[in-house]
Amino acid sequence: MLLNTYALHDFLEGSLPDVPTLCADLSRIGLEVEGVMPFELSEWVVVGKVLECAQHPNATKLSVCQVDVGSEVLQIVCGAANVGAGQFVAVALMGAHLQACNLDIQMSTLRGVESFGMLCSSTELGLPKLYEGILILDSSVNRDRALVLGTPLKDLPFFKGALLDIALTPNRGDCLSVLGIARELGALYPLCLKSPPQPISHASLEISLPPLLPPCALSYALLDGDTPVTPLEIALTLAWQHSLHPSPLENLLEYAAYLSGVILHAYPFGPLEVGVSTEGFLHAKQASQTLANIGVTPPKPPRTSPCLIEASFIDPAYLCRCLHKHPQEHASLSLTYKTKRGSHPKVQEGLAWLAALLARFYPNATLQLGPSSHSLNPIRITLDIEDIAQILGLHVDGARVQEILTRLGFGVWAQGARLEIQVPSHRHDIATIQDVAEEVLRFVGLEHIPKQTLALSELSDTNPHYTRYKFERALISRALALQFKEVVHYLFAKKAFLHGLGYPTLPQELDLLNPINNDLNTLRTSLIPGLLQACARNKNLGFKSIALLELGSVYTPQREERSTLALLASGLKSLPHYPHPKGQAWDFYAFARAISSVIGAFDLEPITQEHAQENPYLNTTYHPYQSAWMVQEGQKIGVLGALNPLLVQKEDLLEGFIAEIDCTHLHPKPYKAQEFSKLPTSFRDLTLLIDNNHPFSALKTSLLKAQIPHLKEVFPLDIYTENADQIALSVRLKIQSEESLTDAQLQSVTQQALSVLERDFNAKLK
Repeated sequence: MLLNTYALHDFLEGSLPDVPTLCADLSRIGLEVEGVMPFELSEWVVVGKVLECAQHPNATKLSVCQVDVGSEVLQIVCGAANVGAGQFVAVALMGAHLQACNLDIQMSTLRGVESFGMLCSSTELGLPKLYEGILILDSSVNRDRALVLGTPLKDLPFFKGALLDIALTPNRGDCLSVLGIARELGALYPLCLKSPPQPISHASLEISLPPLLPPCALSYALLDGDTPVTPLEIALTLAWQHSLHPSPLENLLEYAAYLSGVILHAYPFGPLEVGVSTEGFLHAKQASQTLANIGVTPPKPPRTSPCLIEASFIDPAYLCRCLHKHPQEHASLSLTYKTKRGSHPKVQEGLAWLAALLARFYPNATLQLGPSSHSLNPIRITLDIEDIAQILGLHVDGARVQEILTRLGFGVWAQGARLEIQVPSHRHDIATIQDVAEEVLRFVGLEHIPKQTLALSELSDTNPHYTRYKFERALISRALALQFKEVVHYLFAKKAFLHGLGYPTLPQELDLLNPINNDLNTLRTSLIPGLLQACARNKNLGFKSIALLELGSVYTPQREERSTLALLASGLKSLPHYPHPKGQAWDFYAFARAISSVIGAFDLEPITQEHAQENPYLNTTYHPYQSAWMVQEGQKIGVLGALNPLLVQKEDLLEGFIAEIDCTHLHPKPYKAQEFSKLPTSFRDLTLLIDNNHPFSALKTSLLKAQIPHLKEVFPLDIYTENADQIALSVRLKIQSEESLTDAQLQSVTQQALSVLERDFNAKLK
């Protein structure tokens, strides 16, 4: 919305603050001013009048003009085709600087004729382009008073204001007019709104209106008289809005709509029939010919006088539903932009402003009111003052609430602390108590609201299946970032291959009755066989570095579906490159670190002989001495290990590592905030002699369960064989406290840890 502050004086009684204050206050109440463009006109650009206009003796496209600027008559050579005697023009005197075109005006000689100034076009003055040639002035920019020669343009009332670029949210269609902005300012300061002079006569018009109409307001009038030209005030204003038309009548109606917010259109004079189409749109017809879909496609402006003027409003919610169900190919975007956001429903106010413009600019034209129709019902809301306080988190005095709402045009009836409110017809965005509270907040000021969490009653509509899908895709994205390639296999597998790898298979009564082929004759019970086959194919194609993953469904022997995540890494972790000319091969710990980057930290526990007997694939597929259970949060979530060397030789694979994880044990980890010490961490390293059948995980569990003060974590460092029955295990203790620890306290922590290990594992300090 572009607004010239000059126009506000026709709507408000009293004076407005300066432009910076006005912009700040508009932004504070939700009408954000994004830009301010003052009219930067030079004081040396004045009003002049062309007394004579003669052909240049040495140039066919130049004219020699005698221009009266009040204090003197200047000879000015002009190349504009539209210059003529009797015109009021903008004259740039010698010494003027035109900032828009960066031009300094000096005395010059053009084809042998001296020129003492310049007749300016609108663009040379920084104004929008209206037509080719110089800018022709009229009294409209001087509030219809006669132009005084020699007056600087910057002193004319129209150019004393500033152009405000106001950003409106989609719900504030009521502010797409000067009247709408004036209503807000009148409530803010406060100032009274001026009323336009009403049309004084009525006419009997042949207009047929149906008895049942959708929510709308229509009013018709007879315009008699010519509107031959567009006044400069109207032309400049509409040009800034990019809505200037060739037709003066269209410009007049567009300007009246810009002032009042009421949609105005003109029809040829004659009987007019208004009806409702099968699609729900209002249409206007003459002689069975549809001239317009009201609020959607405008009629073509008539070329002769008299004509019918239509002021219309259609409920924006109703219109949007119709356009959504039945899009109109020839709909006017500029028109539906206004009607869908909500124009002014008091349509006769639009006709009143049109009558005022006719009296001002076209005194020989008349406007007579015709029939009207109104099918709008006011919205009423009942609330308690306490409701406002609860929504805003701030107690607002009941009298203050009534004052704000009354200034904004609400009808307010108080019964103690209870208010009954009638919403103004132009506020299409007010429907609930929360909307009313927002109106109060705009004028109370957001800065006065205490900072506190508001109570929310909205239930979560999160889809758990979609949330799970996003989590699983996040796991895959992490693996992809580590250079793993995602593969997807059929849910089917070859039963003999599963059996050969030691994986369970479905019994015959639960197996597939009609398999695709012999290689896909059962449901898969693991993702590992598919990854092994993919690995073999890639090796045969010559790949030396293979890293694959798959997340999908597998089935138990009872044909119960579950989801697992499987990863395989074989061959080289990185291909030959400096400083590793032979590349880097995958190892157990590099593979484990990669998996921890995908699913989070986990521990490893040894696979016992009993487990291997219960699950034959642990011996057949995995290396018997380089495999372990993966443990997370105390639960076994899967198996990680190297490929069995016999399997590598049998299937002609590259040496590598595999892991399969039950996805039911994987879930998003909540963020947990906890205090942390600002003091440095202390570490103590111990090398222990311990039986070689005790895994590190057992030692770590025992130490953490003992809850030794200040002991935060235990890490393994190194391991080597001491003798046939013992190993030397180096561990690191992480010690940290909220307070500074002395050497004695650190020694105490170390001694307690040694005592626990000696008690539970017969460990000795080496």
